[in-house]
Amino acid sequence: QAPHTLAHSPHFAMPGLVSCACGIFGVAAAFGALRLVSFVRRIKDYRSTAKGAALAAPSGFAIAGATAARAKELHWFVIDDQVMGGKSQSALEMTDAGTIEFAGTINSNGGGFSSCRTLGDEGPLGFPASAHSIEVTAAGDGRQYMLTLHTADSWTMSVPSWAHAFSTAPAGREQTHRLKLKDFVPRKQGQPVKGVELDPANVTGVGLSRTRFGLDGKPINDFEDGPFKVTLRRLAVI
Repeated sequence: QAPHTLAHSPHFAMPGLVSCACGIFGVAAAFGALRLVSFVRRIKDYRSTAKGAALAAPSGFAIAGATAARAKELHWFVIDDQVMGGKSQSALEMTDAGTIEFAGTINSNGGGFSSCRTLGDEGPLGFPASAHSIEVTAAGDGRQYMLTLHTADSWTMSVPSWAHAFSTAPAGREQTHRLKLKDFVPRKQGQPVKGVELDPANVTGVGLSRTRFGLDGKPINDFEDGPFKVTLRRLAVI
């Protein structure tokens, strides 16, 4: 009969296997935690840089119909898909003609959106509670854009933003689009959510975006990467 040794005992081997497995899982968890910390730090750095580069709107550019003082002293900043590792890029220009030019290049490899919005969510913009629409006067390039409404900082992931698509005319022809507030779609991280309603009196910010994702959160079939440009002349809440 073969001698019974600790080296061949299953009761001896099991603790070693468990210890090894725990060690592997511990290393994996630590690695995952480090990646998460790095991701969060990158987002915070991007947010700080983006907001720090905000530009004051041209003199006289205000949201007509909004009653808060800050609706008449707007600052705008850019948020591109670089916040999540994408390659799109855009910029704002405040023109002598009193307009806001939002232009850039979309690259859907790793992302697929560029956006801009007003700075500051410390208080409402003063949209009347009875407001039913927003008018957007803009000149574009024949592409589709979205007007966005915000009730919190864009990095407050638990709070949805609201979006409404509009298509611009080609060759830079200026148009006025009337967007009904009841048709704005609430979204979180680009995906539609249900069970929430927009209260105009709670709106703290507005923005524009060019994105390869539709209001339903799915990629737009005929979306094309490349340069874009839209010139915003007027916003009015009615």
